[in-house]
Amino acid sequence: MRNPLGNRTALGLSLLAMSCLLATDTVSQTTQTKSSTSSKSERTSVSKDSSNWNWHHNDDSEDLSVTIRGKVEFTDDYSDVKSISEGGDVRIKHDRHGVLRKFEASSEAGSIKRAYSINGQSGALDGDARKWLAQVLDQTVRLGGYDAKTRVQKILKQRGPRGVLDEIAQLKSDYVKRIYFDELFAQGQLDAINARQALHLAGTEISSDYEKAQLLVKMSDSYLVNDEMRAIYIEGVNTIDSDYERGRALAALLKKGDLSKDNVLFAIKSTASMKSDYERAQLLIKIASAFTLDQSAQTAYLASVASIDSDYEKGRALSALLTKAPEKGTLLFTIKSTSSISSDYEQAQLLIKIANGFPLDQAAQIAYVSAVTSIGSDYEKGRALSALLNKGPGKDTLFVTLKSASTISSDYEKAQLLLKVAHSASSDDAVRAALVEAAKTITSEYERGRVLSAVFK
Repeated sequence: MRNPLGNRTALGLSLLAMSCLLATDTVSQTTQTKSSTSSKSERTSVSKDSSNWNWHHNDDSEDLSVTIRGKVEFTDDYSDVKSISEGGDVRIKHDRHGVLRKFEASSEAGSIKRAYSINGQSGALDGDARKWLAQVLDQTVRLGGYDAKTRVQKILKQRGPRGVLDEIAQLKSDYVKRIYFDELFAQGQLDAINARQALHLAGTEISSDYEKAQLLVKMSDSYLVNDEMRAIYIEGVNTIDSDYERGRALAALLKKGDLSKDNVLFAIKSTASMKSDYERAQLLIKIASAFTLDQSAQTAYLASVASIDSDYEKGRALSALLTKAPEKGTLLFTIKSTSSISSDYEQAQLLIKIANGFPLDQAAQIAYVSAVTSIGSDYEKGRALSALLNKGPGKDTLFVTLKSASTISSDYEKAQLLLKVAHSASSDDAVRAALVEAAKTITSEYERGRVLSAVFK
């Protein structure tokens, strides 16, 4: 028999849990650092709402939690509590190597009441205790990020942007570093020297791919004003391991549009280490759509495309080169690149798209026929060559096409192709002679007869 009261209780607890989740803004980070001799695991979490701030940090040697209620102000050097709003308090619990310290500070009649204990025994706030408190508050600021905006503003007034950047280099948490960066940017434009330093720090000091990408994307809006800044930006992008986050950061750069040839080449090369076929193809497509690629850029583009495993994504990336009325060199480059596609269907589709969409000079026609020879399927090979023949190719191309017909093993497919050649240029004696020689390679008497009849009609 069901218990109605138990159901109500369970429902109430579920609703309470949901309301707590909705009311609390929580940021959690887990970092793993390893050396050759040992490993250390760290976990830091920050949760906050309109009146409470909680920070919890633990690793292999310590467990530290700090809870702040109300508005709390610390001394300028963050060694002690300066003021607490009415009803507010600060609570610290620190367990390190088996020694448990606690500290509490609360507002009482306009003053601050402090309490300190070690392993449950009340103690005086002597020199050792104050040194410990200063270290914990420093961690609260530098690891937990408490009072970050106010602290950045203080540093800016005292030491300027360079002081904030120096402070960022001393911070340990990627999350906190980005808070400091965000507040620094919010205060106004950085000059060229400080902007360069900020870009450099973003690439070297932040290990989290997400935090690094977030910061770089934000900086791309205002600070990529010259080639030097863009080069530093790309160097930072290249330190991002996540294909998705690297793609986001590079996409933000590409939106700027005014990249030098060296920057474009650098961006193309940075895609080569991306493991995701989709993410790499997406970026290459954006590059091809936005910029004209010179010879070195085309070579780098081809190298990046060639290492894409997915034929579909490879085809998409190569097709992107055809979207902006490509120059002859780019078109020739794309035709040759189709040979790296292993799927006969995908390769034939791309070649047919080229044949149907663009005028092909003699060099492009020869490259086209050469690319077709790498197609294994007789049917797809015939489709691709037929698309070329529909363009009314020159005599030299017809000869190369007839020569490539010998690689078609299917009598039917070979005959179909030779019939198209015969209908195009059977009146030319040299072409007719080549057709006869090609027809001799057809085993089926019926199919051979069909071709010869078309030649001598």
